[in-house]
Amino acid sequence: MEPIQRFFWWIEERHRIFLSKEAGLPRGEWTDDEILKTYRFTNPFRENDKTTVWFRENMREPLKDSPEVLMATVIFRWFNLIETGKTLLSNNLHIDWKPEVARQEIKKQLKYITGGYIIKTPDGMDKVDGVIWCIDKFWKQRDNLINELKDSSLHRSWHVLMQFPYQGPFMAYELITDLRHTYLLNEARDIYTWANAGPGAMRGLNRIHGRELKYKSRKHDWNEEMFQLLGKSSQYLHRDFPKLEMRDIEHSLCEFDKYERVRNGEGAPRGRYP
Repeated sequence: MEPIQRFFWWIEERHRIFLSKEAGLPRGEWTDDEILKTYRFTNPFRENDKTTVWFRENMREPLKDSPEVLMATVIFRWFNLIETGKTLLSNNLHIDWKPEVARQEIKKQLKYITGGYIIKTPDGMDKVDGVIWCIDKFWKQRDNLINELKDSSLHRSWHVLMQFPYQGPFMAYELITDLRHTYLLNEARDIYTWANAGPGAMRGLNRIHGRELKYKSRKHDWNEEMFQLLGKSSQYLHRDFPKLEMRDIEHSLCEFDKYERVRNGEGAPRGRYP
């Protein structure tokens, strides 16, 4: 199987696992692929991930047509943990941000921040205080930020968000991915033409194109290669498969890289089924 075929096969097979889980099938019937049977990979569609489903149902969807959705998204994603989301929701902190209340209530939890990715905050502060400090910067500029983002493109909005302290490319992209489903960016002109290629997606593209895995030239047009993959998706996916966006290509490339790492004996993901 050619790398590009295997990439789209991975998308279909991982989505089939999601559908099998939703249907309540036993794990032994999810897939015949030994790697997918053994290791955990995130869904091709971020909207189907557990944390995003909770956030969508409890915060984003109820507020999707309100300016309050901006800060609800910022506040939740800085913690990105359902338990903390419940604390924010029960204290109305996702729409009425009060730093001292947030500090007091969140620190009661045993765990309060995602372990899925690194969240950078100011030196000399514990993690909760650091995250609260970062959220405060957004809160004070929320009205200006809404005006900046409304009806903008995803790419431009990503750059706007990165102007805030400790808001790097990955975190900014996570926010944009959520806001794309709200009144702020649901008509962005580049939903099908732009995505932020992270390190994992770059490695996935390198695998598909037969390059060295460490190849990371800033001058390289990663976006164009993802766009080309999106354009070819109809050739490889079944006709009734859900429509992909650029975000889905970027996200799946990262997970595909992890899959190939196992297949080629280069390593293994942390997540493993018991």
